[in-house]
Amino acid sequence: MRAGCSNILRFLNSVLSYFEIVLSSANDNLRKHPPIFIIGAPRSGSTLLYQVLTDYYDFGYLSNIHCRFWGAPSWVERIFHPLRWRKQSDFTSTHGRTSGLTAPSECGAYWYRFFRRFPQYVPLNEADPKKMKRLRQSLNKLAQSFNRPVLFKNNFCSLRLHPIYKFIPESLFIFIKRDLEENALSLLNVRKSVHGRYDQWWSMEPPAIEKLKNMEPCQQVVEQAKHINSLIKYDSSKIGIDRFIEIEYSEFCNDVHGQLSRINCFLKRYEVKIIKRTSKIPNQFTEKEEFNMSEELIQKVHDYANKI
Repeated sequence: MRAGCSNILRFLNSVLSYFEIVLSSANDNLRKHPPIFIIGAPRSGSTLLYQVLTDYYDFGYLSNIHCRFWGAPSWVERIFHPLRWRKQSDFTSTHGRTSGLTAPSECGAYWYRFFRRFPQYVPLNEADPKKMKRLRQSLNKLAQSFNRPVLFKNNFCSLRLHPIYKFIPESLFIFIKRDLEENALSLLNVRKSVHGRYDQWWSMEPPAIEKLKNMEPCQQVVEQAKHINSLIKYDSSKIGIDRFIEIEYSEFCNDVHGQLSRINCFLKRYEVKIIKRTSKIPNQFTEKEEFNMSEELIQKVHDYANKI
């Protein structure tokens, strides 16, 4: 029964996806409301940043209910306006997944309308121009339906920066980074939680994935975060670093409102007008994470992270 419902929903979304593009307006709202992307390595604090920003400011965003109908989330917003019912976030998530229909979502299914699944890194010359034009049309529909800036968080977009910027040059990027050792240990934690073992890959695959898979798990996770961060830095230098703001996870956790002020100043430079929704945002978050693994494994990660 569940498989049947899933197939029906997939078919419905395919139909919605077609009509969302066919019925797109010629008006270009992306100049008025440029899309804003949170990017970074997995386990870098991007979900927490997403939750805080969508609580603190009146951004449009893809919620879990929008993503049930990933074929046309702009229609969900236009018809039902689900963000009117959103509740204050509890700032918790499970491996990037939030709970609650109006909570902000990565919405992977939406992005796979426009980007291949594998290989995950998509350079400009391997992006499908037709799908990229459809992406622009779909983002434009979202900007129209929300009638305010739209914030996205899907870490895999970190591997698609060149095609995104080529076809949506209005885009702005918030790049969140975490201490390399802490990031790697968190990745190992999730591997154990999801797969029950440390030697099975989890989440984003940088271009050097085949080489990294031949390394030990404690080396893989360090290199995974390092490669993704380096790729973002390289791509930002080609795109234009002025369109990126870099946020350190530790600084964000220790001074939330100070970092929010930095982001606000960055967006103001591009005349992005955002309205504050609430001031009920914690001043700080706990930065440290409990790593349920042996001291020997922690030491291996420490040694490798400090060696490279």
